[in-house]
Amino acid sequence: MSKVKYVMCDKIKLNNLKCLPHLCEDMSVKQSDKTYTPCEGCIKGHDQFGYLQLKMGKNLFLYVTTPPMKCLFGIQKSGTNFNMSLQFTNLKEDSNMKYFFDFIQRTEFECMKHLGLTEFDADKFISQIKHDKKGMYEPNLSIKLPFSYNQFQTDIYSEHSDIVNLFQIQGFTPMECDIYLDKIWKMNDKFYAKWKCKVIHLL
Repeated sequence: MSKVKYVMCDKIKLNNLKCLPHLCEDMSVKQSDKTYTPCEGCIKGHDQFGYLQLKMGKNLFLYVTTPPMKCLFGIQKSGTNFNMSLQFTNLKEDSNMKYFFDFIQRTEFECMKHLGLTEFDADKFISQIKHDKKGMYEPNLSIKLPFSYNQFQTDIYSEHSDIVNLFQIQGFTPMECDIYLDKIWKMNDKFYAKWKCKVIHLL
C-alpha cells in the first residue's frame, strides 16, 4: 500500500510543466475504442483534438500532496465516476492553504496557456475549484478517484482508524492526499483537467 509522499507545492516549479498534444485518429467511434497519436501544435480548435498529456520532468503527470483538508461529503458517485470535494479550510487565515489554493489556480492557468486559450475563450476551461453560488462557504477542489477493473486505484490509511473502505468516509473528515494531474480532455467544446487521488491519509 502506498503512503503520502509529501511532495509539497512550494517545491514544484510550474514553469517546467510541459503538455504533449495528441490527436484522435477516428472521432466517429465510441470513447472506449478511440486511439490517439502524438502531434505538434494541434491544440484548442483542431477538429481531431484528443487530449494534452502533461509532463513534469520524466513523469507523465503533475504530482502534489495537499495540506490537511476536509472531505465535505464523503465519496460521491456521478454516473460511472467517483469524486470527492476537498475544502480549502481556513483559506484566509492559513498561509499554507492559501499557497496551495494559489498553486492549483496557477496550474489551471498553465493548462489554459498550453491549450492556447485567451481571455476571450477562457470560459471553455472548466476549473476544478468550486464555489457555492452565494459565496457563503470556502471553495473546494473537485477530486476524481480512479476506478478500473472493478476496483479503486486509490490507497487509504490512518494511524487512528480501522477504516479501509472509501465509502465509510464521513462528511467533513480531515485528510491529506496525494493527487495528480495527467491529461487535459475536451468534451462538448469544453476543456477539463481533473485532479485524481492516488493516496488518502485520514487524520
